[in-house]
Amino acid sequence: MPKALGFVLRELFYTLLLILGVTALMYMLFNLMPGTFLGKGSGLKGYVDLIKRLLTLKFGVSPVTGIDIRSLVFPAFKNTVILTVGSLFISVIISVPIGIFSAFRGFKSYSWPFVVLSYILSSIPVFYFGYFVIYIFSRHYGYLPIYRPFVEVQRNPFITYVIPIFVLGLSNDSVSEIVRLVTNELNRVMGTDYVVASKARGENVLVGAMYEGILIPLISIVFSKVPYIIGGAVIVEYVFNWPGMGRLAFQSTLQRDLPVLLVIAFLSILIVRAGMIIKDILLYYISPKEV
Repeated sequence: MPKALGFVLRELFYTLLLILGVTALMYMLFNLMPGTFLGKGSGLKGYVDLIKRLLTLKFGVSPVTGIDIRSLVFPAFKNTVILTVGSLFISVIISVPIGIFSAFRGFKSYSWPFVVLSYILSSIPVFYFGYFVIYIFSRHYGYLPIYRPFVEVQRNPFITYVIPIFVLGLSNDSVSEIVRLVTNELNRVMGTDYVVASKARGENVLVGAMYEGILIPLISIVFSKVPYIIGGAVIVEYVFNWPGMGRLAFQSTLQRDLPVLLVIAFLSILIVRAGMIIKDILLYYISPKEV
C-alpha cells in the first residue's frame, strides 16, 4: 500500500510539473508573438489566473469567440480520443500477426513481403496518404467530402469514422515498430534455454512464449506511442476536417486564443500521462520485474 501511494504521488507530481512547464512555455511564446491582441502583456498575474482555471477545471469563456471553452474543447477531446484509440487498435491488429508470422517462419519468401509492406506503410507521410485515400474514395466512389461535421445525416457515417482512423493507424510508424519488436522478442524468447528444453520434452511452449514475447512488449510500446499518435492525429484532423483537438488548436493559434490553447495542452498532457500510468500499472500486475 505505501508503495502504491508513493507511485501515485510521484506520478501526480510529474504530471503537475509537466503541466506547469508546458503552459509556462506556451504563455511566454504567446506574449512574444508580434502584434497587439487580447491577453497579451498581462504578465505573471495573467499566467497564475490561467493556471488556477486549469487546475480547478473552470475554463471560462473564450476571449475571442465568447463561447464557453468546455463546449469547444470537450467534443473535440472526445473525437481525438476516438481517433487515437481507433488508430492504435488498427496498428495492433495489423502488425502483431505480421510479427508472429515473421518470427515463426523467418525472413523467407512468403513472410518478408509483409514485413517490407509494414515498413513502406510506416514511411508514407500521413498527409500524403490521407489525401491519396480521399482521392480514391471521392474519385471512384463519390464520397466527397469524407467528413461533414455540420451535416446531421450523412451518406455513410461508417466511412466517416473508419477512413481517418484507418489512415492514421496505417501511416504512423507504430506498425513497423510493433512488427520489429514482436519479431525480435519472440525470437529471443523462443531461443532461451528453458524454452528449448521445454520443446525437447514435448511441452507446449507457445502460450508462454506469446505471453512474454508479445503481451509485455506490446503493452510497453502501445502506450508509449500515444504522444506520437496524437501528433499524427493533428495532421489527419486537418486533412479530413475531423473536429478534434488538433484542428481546434490550429484554429485557436490563428485566432491567438491562448485560453483555448492552454486547455487543449492541458487535456493532451492528461491523455499522455494517463497512458504512461496505465502502462506501468498493467506491467506491474503482469510482470512486476518489468516496472
